[in-house]
Amino acid sequence: MSLPSKVTLKRFVFAMVPVWLSAGCAGPEQEVLDRYLEASQRGDNETVAALSMVAFPEDVESWNVLDISDERREPYLVPELRQIVETAEDERDAQFKVFGEFRRKNYETLRRIRARVSDEPDYHFPGRNGELQDQWEVFRLERRQVVAKLHEAEIAFEREIRRVSKSLQRESSPEYLTGVALRKEARVRVTTVAPASVDEHYTITLTRYELKNQFDALVPARWIITDVGKAE
Repeated sequence: MSLPSKVTLKRFVFAMVPVWLSAGCAGPEQEVLDRYLEASQRGDNETVAALSMVAFPEDVESWNVLDISDERREPYLVPELRQIVETAEDERDAQFKVFGEFRRKNYETLRRIRARVSDEPDYHFPGRNGELQDQWEVFRLERRQVVAKLHEAEIAFEREIRRVSKSLQRESSPEYLTGVALRKEARVRVTTVAPASVDEHYTITLTRYELKNQFDALVPARWIITDVGKAE
């Protein structure tokens, strides 16, 4: 078998250079986008979940990353969200204490009111019992409100904890870190599969955290996808 000529080798090397440069120029954000969309294309939900907080909303046939925005720095929300949870817990405990004292002082009357209203939901007592009935309803409404407020605060806090934990490249407690969140938006043209091949533009948000621990050491983190939506 004859060896390739110098001209053939030279052409081969030049043909490979643009591919190598293209791959080398792709930043970590581009790589995350490509891996995410490739995993979405082949239905690899495990990889999608490892790279992102959200699944891509359509079946992917092909894609083209058009541009990626400049990085913007935003506050690190974990300490603020933790404080919101603690405040909501205090409000709930204070309301429960007042509600519990009201129920203890008026237990027998409230028991009779509940029994009557259970049979006749629209019935309203006259006089003092009616006043207690109204107070009971106010307390019950306040109780639902403070519980709902705490639940919403806990969901937001836990969601941010999961987002930070996914971005961190080694185990660390997000609650004891300080720093900033970094965001970028990518504009991507995606050809979807069903019901027919359609080109649509999507905005994909990437997030990375620049955080330090209590020893002032930087905690390694990676870009992850935190939101996907159709571009306006």
